[in-house]
This record gives sequence, C-alpha cells and structure tokens, in this order.
Amino acid sequence: MASVSYSAHTGDERAAAKLETLRDRAIRRDVDARNLASAIDEAKRRVVAAKAFEAQAEETRIAGELQELAGLMREVGAKADRALKTLIEASVDLKKVIVATNQRGLANPSATQLQALGRRAILGELVGSPFAKEFEHIAPRERQNFAAFTGAWANAIERFASQKLNKGGDEKVA
Repeated sequence: MASVSYSAHTGDERAAAKLETLRDRAIRRDVDARNLASAIDEAKRRVVAAKAFEAQAEETRIAGELQELAGLMREVGAKADRALKTLIEASVDLKKVIVATNQRGLANPSATQLQALGRRAILGELVGSPFAKEFEHIAPRERQNFAAFTGAWANAIERFASQKLNKGGDEKVA
C-alpha cells in the first residue's frame, strides 16, 4: 500500500487508480464494520428491551396472582374466625345441655368431663394445623372427637331416659 501510495502521489495514474480502489474498499469495509457494529448494538438493545418486557409481563402476572391470594387470604381468615366463633358457641351450648342434664339428676356427663374430652378433641385437631408447635402435643390414642363422645353421652342419656319411661309405663299399667 505504501508503494502504491508513493507512486500515485508522484504522478503514476495507474497507481492513483489502484489507490482510489483500495481507498474505496477500505472506506466500504470501515462503513460495513460500523454498520455491523451498529446492527449488533441495536440487536443487543432489542434483546435487553425484550427481556425487560418479559420481566414486566412476569411481574404483572405475579402481581395479579398476589392480588388473588390476598383476597383468598382475607376470605380464609374470616372463615377461620367464623369457625372459631362457632366452636366457642357450640361449646357454650354443649355446657348448657350438660348443666341441664345435671339439674335433672344425671351426674354424667359433667362439665369436668366436657373440659377434659373437649381439650383432647381440640388439641387432637390442632396437630394437623400450622399452630401445632404452639400447643401441647397429644398422642393419637388420647385424641377425642366431639361427635364421638357427645354421641356416646347422648346414647347413655337416651338409655337412662328409656329405662325411666319403661319403668313409669309399667307402673301405669299395674
């Protein structure tokens, strides 16, 4: 290139034409290289923009899910409050029934039995809850169920009442 450049500047027309061709090629290569670099930069910018768009879409999706979960959390929290209130109301009603049976001469079931068996029923159910570690663990054989022990009590009361009714019915016939 140095030799061609020297010859072109000293008046050699063929060297000047060759130099012009070399310069045009160099300029084209430089422009092509700059264009390619610009295209690469644009592609990188578009990839970054696409990733940002995807990230924003994912954040939007997650935010929507979080809103749904917040609503569900509110509903489930209210449900837990209602269930707890129902447990308390039913327990108070159950104690009233026991007091009424005691007032009618039956010693069993007693409020003490309700307390003990009810405690075991509640602790037994808490074993499967997120609060299990906060309460005393109760072995499976010690766990109770309100329906089971109140059903057994009801059966015993019905048998007692049936005996009284039959006894009273026999006396009327005689």
